[in-house]
Amino acid sequence: MRPTKNTIMDNVSFSAYLHIDRISLQNNVSSKKRVFECLGELLSHGLDDVSATQFSEGLIARERLGTTALGDGVAIPHCRIDNLNQIRSAIIKLDHAIDFEAPDDQHVSFVCALMVPSEANDDHLKALASLAEFLSNTEHREALNGCQTAEEILEVFASTTDQHAA
Repeated sequence: MRPTKNTIMDNVSFSAYLHIDRISLQNNVSSKKRVFECLGELLSHGLDDVSATQFSEGLIARERLGTTALGDGVAIPHCRIDNLNQIRSAIIKLDHAIDFEAPDDQHVSFVCALMVPSEANDDHLKALASLAEFLSNTEHREALNGCQTAEEILEVFASTTDQHAA
């Protein structure tokens, strides 16, 4: 195996943390709070131990510490959650960008939430750094913004991050 500059979670593709049921497009959401509620619903899909409310409240609490917007229309709300045994991610692509108090003052239209088990400190930081690096790349953002379906978004993450996972 050759070393790479950009690995996703110790050579695991970021797409492993996404699922088609946790990607939502064409969302007519008008507030940050509602984005977090929608993310909570997506993230809790298929789980019995963690509720949508736990996810959304965790994201809201983290956002109170400071914006999770990267700039360029992208935000990565994230937090650690009790009773979660593996990293999960959800994506919302908004119809109309909303204010996330981004450092560049651009409103956000692409939101990728990252949820990590509460005891996974190192994994949280590694996953967040890798995701931020991925979404900071102009080509990746343009590809994602051009996607019309959840399948296309999943494919962008899979094809791009899998290059670094092998």
